[in-house]
Amino acid sequence: MTGPFPTHAALAMPLQTATGGSPTVVLLVFAALFVATVLSLYLARRLYDGYRDSGGRPRLLLGVGLVLVTTVPILLRLVLSNLPKTDPTLRSLAVTGCQLLGLLLVLGVIYDRR
Repeated sequence: MTGPFPTHAALAMPLQTATGGSPTVVLLVFAALFVATVLSLYLARRLYDGYRDSGGRPRLLLGVGLVLVTTVPILLRLVLSNLPKTDPTLRSLAVTGCQLLGLLLVLGVIYDRR
């Protein structure tokens, strides 16, 4: 029987499920994301401490840019991936926009001629 409806044999086939890969790879990926997040927050904290001690605004902007390039995109990906009915395009746009803003801040600090 052919037509727009599935046959009995097609209905009896087991569904395939998506997996995240081997547990070791998944664990290594989450560990790397955790380490990257901690390191970027540590570096941002050091830059903030330098800003507070010397009052140099570029250090503060560099820290904010670093967090926007590294930490915030990681958290956005985790949060938006687990929200139901989140459009993948919206998720990509949010992450990319955040990274772009962070890079613009870092470039602004680098090329500031004051």
